[in-house]
Amino acid sequence: MIKQALRLTALASAMTAALTLSGCSYLGIDFTQDKVQYESSSSRANLEVPPDLSPIARDDRFDVPSRARQSVSANEEMARQLAAGERQAQTGDIVPKTVTAKLMRDGSERWLRVTAPAEKLWSVVQDFWPSVGLVLSEQDPKTGVMVTGWAENKAKLPQDVIRATLGKVLDFAYSTGERDQYRCRLERNDDGTTDIFIVHRSMVEVLKGNQGDSTIWQPGPADTTLEVEMLQRLAQRIDAEFNPDAKPLDKETLQKQAIANDKPVEPASQLIKDEHGLLEGVVLKEPFDRAWRTIGLVIDRMGFELVDRDRAAGYFMVRYLDPKYEEKKKSEQGFFTNLFGSDKAVDAPSYRIQLTDDGDTTRISVLSAEGYADMTGVAPTILTLLAEQTR
Repeated sequence: MIKQALRLTALASAMTAALTLSGCSYLGIDFTQDKVQYESSSSRANLEVPPDLSPIARDDRFDVPSRARQSVSANEEMARQLAAGERQAQTGDIVPKTVTAKLMRDGSERWLRVTAPAEKLWSVVQDFWPSVGLVLSEQDPKTGVMVTGWAENKAKLPQDVIRATLGKVLDFAYSTGERDQYRCRLERNDDGTTDIFIVHRSMVEVLKGNQGDSTIWQPGPADTTLEVEMLQRLAQRIDAEFNPDAKPLDKETLQKQAIANDKPVEPASQLIKDEHGLLEGVVLKEPFDRAWRTIGLVIDRMGFELVDRDRAAGYFMVRYLDPKYEEKKKSEQGFFTNLFGSDKAVDAPSYRIQLTDDGDTTRISVLSAEGYADMTGVAPTILTLLAEQTR
């Protein structure tokens, strides 16, 4: 919104000409009440994310290969369908038609619980994001995580004739000054169901310098209403995929499900220090099952790179590059390295966020990737962040 006034002034003559040549019907004004209207177009410059939020370089061992497209004749397709029908009659439905997606709620947390295995849901969730105008930038089947690219929500723009005119004729003239990103995680349960979590992140454009002649992007607040909106839309997509003949879910039904599953118990945490006053852990006043879900959502919202997780062993493996740790490592690179300005990139260390079941409470500690005491000095920082997010 910061640059909007300047752009509108510069383009006033273009707007007048457009209004003279066209009427509203010709311009295609079609205002809706949708909360999300993302555009996957790449016509605008890419969002430059601050260094501390840039994704860490990773290998392609777990990249999902794109689906091969090949032409198939009508006869071959009919034969394939008949063969598939015979196999289904012999073995039964791979995924029953009674698949349900319920919007669950526990305090302030919301997620979907689907009566289908994660393997059958992965491709459905993959196809869901393009249907709402978003493109996946990362996906890792090993951890069950998908991350969308940054996109602008056009629903936040003013719904007026001026916006319609400039938006159709000169689309770059209007901008919200905000970008959204979603992180989706699938997690299997012991009873064969799958939980799906979606968290929202945002970046906002702010003025830079005393003159205000340039702008930078900085982190903005998360919007839980957008998280719920995406969960509801995904539930409808899953229902349409597995139950095409059934009555489609509506938002009112999903809201009733969330209220029915509401457990208004607010999480609380307490920092634990050793005899020397050093932070060594966090006690979360929740049983292990709830604590596992809570910490998983906190990790998603904090933007840590999830490398692995093991619920049986009770840990999340994450990568995190602390700014102070990075600065320290760069200072240790040597005089000549700093002199010629060829700083070597510092690799982000891996940390194990360990959850220990203590009955009604859960103890959280941060260890090295191998499960030993952290030697980087960053564990207290991570514990403090976890405590702040679970109060």
